[in-house]
Amino acid sequence: MDVCGVVLCGGQSKRMGREKALLNVRGRPLVVHVAQCLETFADPVILATGHSGRLGDLGYPEVDDIVPNAGPVSGIVAAMRASPHQLVAVLAADMPFASPDVFRALCRLYRGEDAVVPITGDGSQPLHAVYSMSALPLMERALVTERLSLRRVLEDLKVRFVDEEQWRPADPSGRFAFNLNRIEDVEMLKAATDAWTS
Repeated sequence: MDVCGVVLCGGQSKRMGREKALLNVRGRPLVVHVAQCLETFADPVILATGHSGRLGDLGYPEVDDIVPNAGPVSGIVAAMRASPHQLVAVLAADMPFASPDVFRALCRLYRGEDAVVPITGDGSQPLHAVYSMSALPLMERALVTERLSLRRVLEDLKVRFVDEEQWRPADPSGRFAFNLNRIEDVEMLKAATDAWTS
């Protein structure tokens, strides 16, 4: 099944205090590391950067937010409008352990729903999920009505939630949903692995 990948990297990184998407991972910006995860199963891979060029030339096509500063829904809508495929794999740029195998599992489980979303102990993970083009009209409407919370938008969609029993074989570590929010998260990763170099 053909899939378009989108990396959401239009956030303001307020809690981090610096641009998360450009953090150095193995000598590359985090956003590139995350995009390359998507490239293992998706083509094309698009960066939803808020506005084109904001992060410099990273070698990927970019889309501007439909509504500026409207959060992930705006970036997802922009990417879906640019997608040549029915399915769009959505991934936040601050998820360093994103799992292509989990995404493949989500795609295999797709049966015509608007979205396929994994659930972890921290709840649903809509920023490491697969969306169908059938979700686009409701997501566009959410922007018009300023219903900008992605989790609230999911309430209006037909969603297949994928529990741990279904995704765990694809990611035994369960780390795929970890995201970087604070400087302390980066420091923890530096201490845990030599992958993080700055």
